Amino acid sequence: MIKSGHSLCAWLAFPIALSLATSGCATKKYVRQQVTPVHQQVATLQKQTNDKVAYLNNKEERDISQVNERISTTDQRVNQLADATQQAQGTASRAMDAADANSTKITKLGEGVANALHYELMEKADVMFRFNQATLTPDAKRALDEIANKAKATPRAVVELAGFTDPRGSKNYNFALSRRRAEAVQRYLVQQSIPPRSIQIVGMGKDTPPPDLAPENSVPANASRAERYQAERRVQVRLFGAGELTDSTASQQ
Repeated sequence: MIKSGHSLCAWLAFPIALSLATSGCATKKYVRQQVTPVHQQVATLQKQTNDKVAYLNNKEERDISQVNERISTTDQRVNQLADATQQAQGTASRAMDAADANSTKITKLGEGVANALHYELMEKADVMFRFNQATLTPDAKRALDEIANKAKATPRAVVELAGFTDPRGSKNYNFALSRRRAEAVQRYLVQQSIPPRSIQIVGMGKDTPPPDLAPENSVPANASRAERYQAERRVQVRLFGAGELTDSTASQQ
């Protein structure tokens, strides 16, 4: 009976053990079925992550390369700008030096021109006329010959002729007569090779002359009317001369 009991236990234990073994295999297979998709998803995510990391690394390298290229280009432009600025400064400096030099030359030239335009009275004389006449006398021509020679020897000579009459006659007639007398002197000087452009004339008629055009020979207070009238029938000749442009700097212009 005991033996039968052991056999019965063994017989009953075998199905239980087989069931457990079969159940264990089924559990592992289930687990593998559940884990395999997870592994695939993880692998997919890993690959996507790696791809993204590689893309970001490549993009970062490209960005850095572009930044470096831009920096290099900027540096080149800065260097070019610096060179251009230096050249411009050099040009400006040379221009300022040239301007200073020209300013000095212009100043000296201006001084020379001012000296040249500063006319001085070189000669003054009265050419006398007969009553109601505008014809030159021999004495008048001799006096004009001396003035003409001096004018030709004077740089940029200018001759001023102011005609006068005595107070007899109308104002208009005497004005015309004084002009004819000045024109007679002008014609004679032109004949003596004095350029017409260098001769200026004015008729004063019987008007009282200004102080600088007063007769060369003063009339005595006790002179007769005829003597006073004779002194008023005249053309006053004034010869002016300018300085020469002898400044060495001005002559180089």
